[in-house]
Amino acid sequence: MKIWTLPLIGFILLVVTVAVIYWLLKPPPGILVIRTIPAGVQVSLDGRVVSTTVDTGLVIVIEKTEHRFLELSRPGYETDTSTIWVAPDQRLELDVVMRPPGMAWIRGGEFVMGWGEGAYNEKPEHKVRLNPYYMDRTEVTVSAFRGYRPDYRPAFAGDSLPATDISWEEAYAYCESMGKRLPTEAEWERACRGAQGYAFAYGMAYDVNKARTGLALDVGPVAVNGLTPGASGLLGMTGNVWEWCADWYGRDTYQQRLKGHFDGPPQGDQHVLRGGAWYSNAQAARCTHRPGNVKKTRDPSFGFRCARDLE
Repeated sequence: MKIWTLPLIGFILLVVTVAVIYWLLKPPPGILVIRTIPAGVQVSLDGRVVSTTVDTGLVIVIEKTEHRFLELSRPGYETDTSTIWVAPDQRLELDVVMRPPGMAWIRGGEFVMGWGEGAYNEKPEHKVRLNPYYMDRTEVTVSAFRGYRPDYRPAFAGDSLPATDISWEEAYAYCESMGKRLPTEAEWERACRGAQGYAFAYGMAYDVNKARTGLALDVGPVAVNGLTPGASGLLGMTGNVWEWCADWYGRDTYQQRLKGHFDGPPQGDQHVLRGGAWYSNAQAARCTHRPGNVKKTRDPSFGFRCARDLE
């Protein structure tokens, strides 16, 4: 063996030893787990498409510790973006609910419906369990409704104002045409009260500075995007315009629920309206209020928003 090969062999052994020690001491990579509702969402990291989510979740190995720009996208839903940090030997699990354009996700679950100190038709308070659902962030606008029915003439001019003078049948048909539906009375109240169970969309105390209420009858509504978001992230749940719900109105609906009848009246003279309008006082603007003396089929203060089931 040539003498000069001995240092070379020693150097190679040293390199191999260092590599082995580094490999043994190197912390395991970070793990990112992404679950989405619905599945089938494309996942991109730093602008590079990684894969698509499945029902059991998508597992991504993060070799290098650094901030990563995460983008989740699927046709028919708003793109969800965020910046994440996954350190070595860290497992980060993300559960993301994708949202259809212009809609918010309402968690559902059990909530207390009604008000024990309210009118007869608001009593008694009772527990209702709902599946999660989506709901429009704003009332349907004049512009949106005119896109559905070009001959529509609103009670108040302005593309961003809520569509009013709308009958229940027209509201129902519009939501169906959008692949949505009118919210049930229970869904509407849960969205208005939020997880906190507020009396008004913005809190427990009536405040004319936080919603479009307490004004003269001839004043009218304002643009839907100019309102303050409530507890569920929805705008205009208190005041601005009354909103149609899917249910028939029943004076004794809550009393019947205590007897096990949760479906509501199968028919009636009037469908449920909720939320109050720009002229409503504290009582009429409460999330729990159920006006039972309304016999009109349409009115300049009647509007609506749509809901949608999760896939």
